Amino acid sequence: MCRAALFLLLLAAPAFAHDILRSDAKIQVQGHQARAAFTLNLFELTSPIVPGNPRATPAQLDGSIQNIFASLRQHYYLRAPTAPVTTTLAQYVLIDGNVVHMEVTYDFPDAITALEVESHLDQIMPPGHRHFLAVSINGTVQQAILDSGTTTARFTGIAIPKWRTALRFIRLGIEHIFTGYDHLAFLLGLLVATASIRSLVTIVTSFTIAHSITLALATFQLVALPSRLTESLIAVSIGYIAAENLLDFRLMKRYYITFFFGLIHGFGFSNVLRDMDLPRASLALSLFSFNLGVEIGQITFVLLIFPLVQDLIKSGWTRLKPAVSGVIGALAIWWFVQRAFLS
Repeated sequence: MCRAALFLLLLAAPAFAHDILRSDAKIQVQGHQARAAFTLNLFELTSPIVPGNPRATPAQLDGSIQNIFASLRQHYYLRAPTAPVTTTLAQYVLIDGNVVHMEVTYDFPDAITALEVESHLDQIMPPGHRHFLAVSINGTVQQAILDSGTTTARFTGIAIPKWRTALRFIRLGIEHIFTGYDHLAFLLGLLVATASIRSLVTIVTSFTIAHSITLALATFQLVALPSRLTESLIAVSIGYIAAENLLDFRLMKRYYITFFFGLIHGFGFSNVLRDMDLPRASLALSLFSFNLGVEIGQITFVLLIFPLVQDLIKSGWTRLKPAVSGVIGALAIWWFVQRAFLS
């Protein structure tokens, strides 16, 4: 029973979780000025513009933009090495009622040769928030990911070693899997209906090959799908796997359908890299490292959960597959409604 309770606890985690929470900033340094283009999702603000409703009208944003800007200034700092003389909200625009793009200029007393960025946006965003940052300085584009554990990044315009780039994107891939609860739910739906390690290897390999293909195509901007469509289809894929498990049917061999859904999940993985303004010179390395991190995360999850699943089945818990699949199916329905109609 202790093992069953542990498994149910693992299963329940996605029900109380959310997709990865993020904001973005692209900073262009030129002379004495740093121009930052921020993207913030109003869904994630702890104090929404319209209480109880994350969506807003342009008029409502006009009435609240100064408060948002003031909060940004209180939780986001640029130094070069001194503080800016003036910080100005140059322009802003509302997209789809829930995303605000803000352009902010920071004017410094001297020409900028190095820039330090400090973010505490996690204090005004839900737990788990991460800030994706790209800075162009001295003709070099560098990236950083800031969160509650890493609040500061420094940019000098000197290219960082390739091994540091690789490690950063491996970490990002691992984190994306373990905070991407929809992907974990999809894998869990496969695990509870797989009887042998050989079948599991075939299915996971099929999924890996497929998502690697579309991750590369999307990252290199050869193929693109709207984010809302991709995320909605990911929810559909989870619901389909849950339905197969519950109704005990197969339209085709599972590794075929897993390959097809893996193509869709690859577009979902690419959303993390798409808006990071990655330099072409390191794009291949960043893509490979991120994909490696995704695979490390997936393999770790499978190695942890599959033995537990097999142990519970052998112990006589015959309701494992329908119980797990029912919860996953319910989550898939909610995610689909949320992504297709509410975001």
